[in-house]
Amino acid sequence: MAAGKSIMRQVGAALMISSAVALGANFGSSTAKAEDDASRFTYVRLHCTADNQSHFTDVTIELAKENFAPPASPIAIGGNKPTSRAFVAGFEAHWGAADLQNHLNHPAPAVQLFTVLRGLFSITVTDGETRQLHAGDVVLLEDITPCRGHITVVGDEPGFLLFAR
Repeated sequence: MAAGKSIMRQVGAALMISSAVALGANFGSSTAKAEDDASRFTYVRLHCTADNQSHFTDVTIELAKENFAPPASPIAIGGNKPTSRAFVAGFEAHWGAADLQNHLNHPAPAVQLFTVLRGLFSITVTDGETRQLHAGDVVLLEDITPCRGHITVVGDEPGFLLFAR
């Protein structure tokens, strides 16, 4: 039973990253370039430093060819992270705008990976950097307590995220 759960977690993580690749991720950074190499994938990491401040870092992972679904051709896979839950979250337009106005940061409730499915999300970290995230962008949230966290604001339309914890 434990082996089955482990496999499901790995598959969930792989599906999460695969869905981001399929959506044509642009990674929420004006400095990020389009990925033309199927053996590398770049995503955004939102993490905390020892002083409990949050920061963004772009992370590139190497992917290796695997026979994922024979008889289909091999695909590049990597970045496996264990997961126990995946879910879609919907946010109303302008969600978080008052938090930005009041400088109300919050830490992530758990280490989690998300992919923007629809909408525009702006995330501001405590060092002052703000990134605009669009459909296909992937972020690994690691700014959990005691980190001061971040502020998320949704654009003019409702937004949807796919989370994996």
